[in-house]
Amino acid sequence: MLAATTFGVGCTMCQTTIPNNNSDTNSNALIRAGLKDKCGYIDETGHWGINPQFDDVKDFADNGLAPVKLNGKWGYIDKTGKWIINPQFNDANDFAGNGLALVKLHGKLDFLNGKWGFIDKTGNWVINPQFDDAGLFAKNGLALVELNGKCGFIDETGNWVINPQFDFVDDYFAENGLARVRLNDKWGFIDKTGNWVINLQFDDAGYFAENGLARAKLNGKWGYIDKTSNWVINPQFDGAESFKENGLAIVKLNDKRGYIDQTGKWVINPQFNWALDFAENGLALVNLNYKYGFIDETGKWVINPQFDWATDFAENGLAVVVLNDKYGCIDETGKWIINPQYDYMLIYENTIFIKKKRKWGILDKNGNIVAKPQFDWVVDKIYY
Repeated sequence: MLAATTFGVGCTMCQTTIPNNNSDTNSNALIRAGLKDKCGYIDETGHWGINPQFDDVKDFADNGLAPVKLNGKWGYIDKTGKWIINPQFNDANDFAGNGLALVKLHGKLDFLNGKWGFIDKTGNWVINPQFDDAGLFAKNGLALVELNGKCGFIDETGNWVINPQFDFVDDYFAENGLARVRLNDKWGFIDKTGNWVINLQFDDAGYFAENGLARAKLNGKWGYIDKTSNWVINPQFDGAESFKENGLAIVKLNDKRGYIDQTGKWVINPQFNWALDFAENGLALVNLNYKYGFIDETGKWVINPQFDWATDFAENGLAVVVLNDKYGCIDETGKWIINPQYDYMLIYENTIFIKKKRKWGILDKNGNIVAKPQFDWVVDKIYY
């Protein structure tokens, strides 16, 4: 089985046109939306940039192309809605930074499973479809692929760099050059040539964080190791997350979550039912006694636990929260910016989408209607 990758593609690889002259299709914000079982793209004001006419759509990549599905086949369009690669594939993913896209093609006798390969932006095969599963190319020039139930890595020419031999591999090579792998129910770490750096010995493991520590599990307890496999923080926790840039990690003890520093010392004692890492604004979303609120890095409440559900803060400084089954938005002080009144709400690309009476619309950051509820779905082909 392949690992969940850094670009959002996992083992199953399903991730995940005619322009409307009344809108500016050169906008960078083309957001997936649906109407009457057809998919297209809207801008941040709710105008159709590319009219709903497809069976399914995915996001635009940095090269300006997006995978879209029509009549059971996937191809690629540009931001004007023009076909660049005609629909011909059984599945397709975004183009990676190296200009290659991962696509799936079924053979005549293999209509269920098919094989994965890589094309360039003209639609030509660069690496022929031959893999049972695959991920996009990472910055190190390697792609994680699966063949006959085993995982390995290929280069951009399709040659094996690390032969398929592992049960599970993380496509993420950390800054120290190591990636976690699993074989025969044990975990270890390899370098990008496939050589063992840390032999198989752990019951579970996470990636190496920027501070050079990786979480690892032994005999039912979690701790943290360095790249020599020495324990820096002895295994003692019931659960553990990777360290983040602020030097803190979430750990679980006796069914409560708290935060430790890189020496293993408690910075915020275990007291929460659930917790997230600290965001760029210095706040972390936590759950206490089944209510959600926000704390700072000292553990002090900035927004008291009072909500039935909440999200982290978006780049626009707002968080979606739920109170009495209605959705609204608060700012970083806990002040209501949009009162709880909607059936569902999400913030995507700093655009605020709201759902009312089974239709989706758009608000500005002050809660004013930008586009009245009219779409059957937005962002993902899920009807919530």
